[in-house]
Order: sequence, then C-alpha cells, then structure tokens
Amino acid sequence: MAGKKDKVKDEDRFSVLVPDLEHCFLCGTTQGVCIHEVFFGSANRKISKEDGMTVGLCKEHHQGQFGVHNNKAFDTKLKQQAEKIWIEKYADGDLENGIELFIKRYGRNYLD
Repeated sequence: MAGKKDKVKDEDRFSVLVPDLEHCFLCGTTQGVCIHEVFFGSANRKISKEDGMTVGLCKEHHQGQFGVHNNKAFDTKLKQQAEKIWIEKYADGDLENGIELFIKRYGRNYLD
C-alpha cells in the first residue's frame, strides 16, 4: 500500500487484480477501455489507485446498461473479488485479520 501522502498520478495507475489495464476485464477488448477504480467515491477512489484496485473496462462494461455503474450485482462481485485479492496481497492471506484491515482502509467488508 502506498503511504497516505503518496499520490498516484493517472498515468502511473496499476492493478494487482489484472495483468494490464489496456484490456477490458470482462470481454478482453482494447477498444474504448477506461480504467475503473473498484472502490469509488472521493476517499476510496484515491485508496483504490494507491492499492492497485483498478481494472480496465470497455465503455459497455463500464457505463453501459449492464456495466459496473449500472449493475449492482456486477459491482458487488467485482468488489468481493478485489477484497479477496487485497487480503492476499496486503494482509498475507490472513482472512480474519485481513477483513479487519480492509474495513479500516475501505470502510466496509464486501465478503458478507
């Protein structure tokens, strides 16, 4: 995790969830791909950037009818998957302690 004062510039964004941000996480296209911070909102967007909680999404899977911003089930599933990976990477896979640390960092647990 980056320190609180570290700021990740847009061009320096990275992902611990996927190998690259140039392909859509769902369909694999490289056309019209946007970088999506899995945990958004003012504070969580910044933390997502710091922790690499980002994925590439094509326009349809980002803001289309069934995209992450319009499909609560997809959004929740992505957050759950990201939380599991966050716990593996930043809490050494310790689920109990990892959930507690994740809640302190992101404000809630998505695994319930």
